[in-house]
Amino acid sequence: MASLFSQWPGTVLGQQADWCRTKSNEYGQQQCRGCNEICSLMRWGEVQRRRDPAFEGRSQTRLFHSNYRELDMCATRYGCDTCRTMRRAFILAQITGSGAQSLEYPDQQWPVYAALDIRHSGDSILLSIQAPHTTLFSAAVPLRHEKPLVASDPTRGGGRLRADFTELRQVVRDCHEHHDCSWKYRWSDQNPSWLLEILPNNEARLVKGPPQPVEYVVLSYSWGDPEAMPTAEWARIKAAATQSKNRDGQPVVERLHPFTRWELPEVMQDAITITEGLGFQYIWIDSVCIPKGTNWDTEASVMHEVYGNAVFTLAASSCTKATEPLLYDRLAWKHRSKACKLRGMWLLDSQPSLEDVRLGSSVSQRGWTLQEERLSPRILYWASQRWHWSCPERQVAELSQLGCPSPRAEQGTWSLPQNFLEVCRTGEAQQLDTEWLDMVEAYTRRDLARAKDRFLAVSGLAVRFYNAKVEVTEGNATEEYLAGLWKDNIAKHLAWSVDRAGNPRNSLPEVAPSWSWASLPLKMDTTAKHTFQPTDHFRLISSSRIETTPSKFTNRGQIVEERGRTVKTLEVEGRFRRFISDNSQLVRWDDIEKKQGDRDRPGYNFPMLPGRPLHARNASDGRLVAKEAHRGEIVAQLDYFSIQNEEGEKDGPQVYLPDGAEKEVVCLELGDLAMLLLQPVPNKPNTFRRVGVCIGYINRKGFFYGCDVRRIQLC
Repeated sequence: MASLFSQWPGTVLGQQADWCRTKSNEYGQQQCRGCNEICSLMRWGEVQRRRDPAFEGRSQTRLFHSNYRELDMCATRYGCDTCRTMRRAFILAQITGSGAQSLEYPDQQWPVYAALDIRHSGDSILLSIQAPHTTLFSAAVPLRHEKPLVASDPTRGGGRLRADFTELRQVVRDCHEHHDCSWKYRWSDQNPSWLLEILPNNEARLVKGPPQPVEYVVLSYSWGDPEAMPTAEWARIKAAATQSKNRDGQPVVERLHPFTRWELPEVMQDAITITEGLGFQYIWIDSVCIPKGTNWDTEASVMHEVYGNAVFTLAASSCTKATEPLLYDRLAWKHRSKACKLRGMWLLDSQPSLEDVRLGSSVSQRGWTLQEERLSPRILYWASQRWHWSCPERQVAELSQLGCPSPRAEQGTWSLPQNFLEVCRTGEAQQLDTEWLDMVEAYTRRDLARAKDRFLAVSGLAVRFYNAKVEVTEGNATEEYLAGLWKDNIAKHLAWSVDRAGNPRNSLPEVAPSWSWASLPLKMDTTAKHTFQPTDHFRLISSSRIETTPSKFTNRGQIVEERGRTVKTLEVEGRFRRFISDNSQLVRWDDIEKKQGDRDRPGYNFPMLPGRPLHARNASDGRLVAKEAHRGEIVAQLDYFSIQNEEGEKDGPQVYLPDGAEKEVVCLELGDLAMLLLQPVPNKPNTFRRVGVCIGYINRKGFFYGCDVRRIQLC
């Protein structure tokens, strides 16, 4: 172990006792040598403020402790009050339970550094655990002049450091009894087809959804990455699914009779424990309550009902996979909360925001959970150290003041999870469109166990969207679902762009056509909410789809969604021209990009061949630049980078623009300063596939001036 720290100055293990030696400070609190380094940072801040009262900035880092274990020892064995606050900050910053536990792993024991961040909104101590060339963990401890209110610990002094449900029961009951959430956002009075009934003695059984409405909880969790776990572990997760005895989806008898909950993976066991602890009898878990053999397309299309009618959705934020527990020891509360003070400033407990919890958990990386979250009126995010409650009228974090409305709600806006439901309820068409595009951006960066579920995993959102449109138009909706896009704003929806070119080998042409974002590889960052001004020259003529046997849906939205995911071709009309002129010369990218230019604020120079048309292509990120003689440059973004066919590979996927084919690119105007980049499809006259997009070409506002309007097929 000594060699682990020998490369770091001043981090010899034999010096731990010296770093942890404490003495009582002027406030009667224990203070160690590491705290002296924090005081030095605060003195630096005082000097900066005296020189310039408006100063904002960050200090250099100082070594605070040799490693996390030393910090923990200082807090536990030596009773340093500051180190207890810093230790808690590191643990609270870890959303998952495995993340909190990994702080103590031997291979994570690298030096702990601190820096002072000075802002008008308030100063903070920034903490980091740094290995060579990377930051392993980070946390922030706010500093304030006012003494903070010290909350009671959530473990209530329990030896196992487990959560107490008392406060949470009050929050749930308050929402149920005093908020409009219970009726305003509920979709219907229907229960799911099957529910898991919680029985005494740690048992459960699968039951038909009762005819009358019942209160049930829904679990939203991540199965985990099958490639990152042993085969036996993945098989155990899959084995939790309820088998069926026939093609009608009737579950096997074993699940209809009481069985021990310990047969299920850990996250499901703990979800049942939480549901039971809050006084509810039923829970819905996807793989358990949708027996194998059930029509999966049908079940997926009613997710707006399953989640919309639940008493709340339990988001398993503390887990990275189904075999991890949901309930972890609350390591942050190993020591009782105590107000801590240094150099006249109080150190506050770190308070990770709801957004940190939402976006920092593995649940947020899974494709299916996007609609689970946005179709849920009430959500309980269960992180490793504290829970967060979110409903349209209130957001509450564990240990916060009960009954305090969310500041965002007071301002007349809504927390992100419920934005979609609120807009669907009010039916404002433009906001609905914005919410859908926001969903696209959030969804394309997520992963799916099966790529073919790309449309199914958002089918509930599509059904809810369409039904909202029908209501606002009083049943006269012209809206149509087109492979993840919507007809009424089709030009704007076609203008999505990737942030960086993707690998064409991972594309999904079998799932969706090239003009749909659903054809992109999984886990791609995209932008769909561009500033967009329509043009009179573009219009959608028609669409064609693959004919399939329709399901027996009674809801019009379900029918529209099912038909929409099979759309493959659009016939459109718009102004049309080439992107690069015939006599343009290809130049090296490094010869035109300014060295100080970046993706957000690119800069280009064209010192070579003055008066000649030029073009260049960035092989790594897919940017394509064209400059005609004596005119400004225009910058497009290709969807994919070019690949070379490997030995034994006959043909690469026909979704990308090969090197040297740049002059084949043609452009279709979508709106003012928005165009599609297209390439002709061989042997299919007047048919094109998308290869990229260009948005905001202010240097060439008249790019389509005088061009003919042409009718083409997009595939």
